[in-house]
Amino acid sequence: MGACGHSNAVDVPDAVTSATVELASVDLEIMQAQSILQGQCAQSKGFDAPIDYSIVPVTQSYADIGGVFRSKEEAETVGYSAQTADLGGHSAALNAYEEALDTAEQERYEREVSSGDASCSTQAYAILFGSMKETEAVFNTFSDLVREQSSSALEDSDVQAAIKDEYMPCMKKAGYDVRGLRGGELAGKKFGRYRKWNEPPNDEEKAMAVQDYQCQADANLMQRIDNALERNAGTWMVANEAMLLERHEKLQQARGIANEVIAGKRSYEARD
Repeated sequence: MGACGHSNAVDVPDAVTSATVELASVDLEIMQAQSILQGQCAQSKGFDAPIDYSIVPVTQSYADIGGVFRSKEEAETVGYSAQTADLGGHSAALNAYEEALDTAEQERYEREVSSGDASCSTQAYAILFGSMKETEAVFNTFSDLVREQSSSALEDSDVQAAIKDEYMPCMKKAGYDVRGLRGGELAGKKFGRYRKWNEPPNDEEKAMAVQDYQCQADANLMQRIDNALERNAGTWMVANEAMLLERHEKLQQARGIANEVIAGKRSYEARD
């Protein structure tokens, strides 16, 4: 029996699967709040750096698979921003400010704001997660998962069947001829990069994104991805249940703090 190796056909608690999926996905609110806190910290150090309070668009994803909308709301508000929005506006003002500093101030900005153990960047993450060590532990979950999986969930036969036999025909019936979970590529061809920074999708893009989400939901895609994760990395997930649940709790706490930062209820100066 020992020759069977690392069989992952184990019963993974739903809470552990859910925690793993959330830990493996980019958290928009946290990245936005970190940027705000870093900017507030920079201003406290005498830098008149601009702070971008706008939402940071991210590509839609679920676990280790891109192209998946996690909710109808995400589809409506974010759309296919990576293909249709001009993302350069996000950092243009800050880059211009940094380039205008003299050499000595640029070096101080780099040291005190951008990098280093005591920099504003590090302090911002510490406000959200408690410490940089805890931040790295949470963010490392994705690489931990990828390393422990025998293959990506996208390669799972059940996930592939859901995409080819249910999702793609559903999209084609609605007038969107996509190959795989590549709605974003089609959106880029149909709409172009028409959106300014932080501008919502127009009605056409929104309609396509919502239809995309609905076809994914009809194919029960997220549940099938969950099942694939359990098959591919179930043994690791069960063996590390306590760690994953602890990291997930830290992530939830960070989300709460992040939303307070975004709402203006917490800041770098009032961070306790």
